[in-house]
Amino acid sequence: MKIRKILSGALPATLLVVALLGSAGCGGDGTVPGAGPAARSGTPSLSAPTTDTTDTTEPGGYNATDRGWAQLMAPMNERTLLLLDLVAERAADQGLSDLARRTEVTHRDELTRLRGLLRETGAAGTNPHEGHDMKGMVTDDELRSVAESRGKAFDALAMTYLREHLEQGILVSRGEEDSGAAPAATGLAREVGERRAGQLKALRLLGG
Repeated sequence: MKIRKILSGALPATLLVVALLGSAGCGGDGTVPGAGPAARSGTPSLSAPTTDTTDTTEPGGYNATDRGWAQLMAPMNERTLLLLDLVAERAADQGLSDLARRTEVTHRDELTRLRGLLRETGAAGTNPHEGHDMKGMVTDDELRSVAESRGKAFDALAMTYLREHLEQGILVSRGEEDSGAAPAATGLAREVGERRAGQLKALRLLGG
């Protein structure tokens, strides 16, 4: 079932990734201040758990938040790399093409490290978000729409999906920084958040 989810901006960032654990459920109908138009749904909603919320540290120093963050970020990067490859080759704006190529390099490096985290947490090969239609996760339909566009329309559509991806990456990485346990994961989240902020700034300078 294709599921649309949205993050409630009223809830604290420290709860963010905890709510993603195990693809526990989706729903909600809030908005994210400053996170762009609400044309598409956002990350899985944050609802208060009804059971013990202790995020127990597991062998290796990882907790469930670390695992949940990596399980979300890895497919987000995988899907966005497909978009970036398309944009690098076909963008009408050379600046956008160059940004896509630079972003491709860092996303591939992040993906390698995220897959390493998934192996260490025992979650390698699992994707609880497969089939979910959420803001920041590039879908086949979106890729098809971009591929069928030309010129300025191509650039505008590509920038919309890339902006959503970067904004959501910042948001979920803040949650991991706040609630994660393993330095390898929280440190990567900090890097990802800072890098996404720089990429988002560059995109906005191009009109995205």
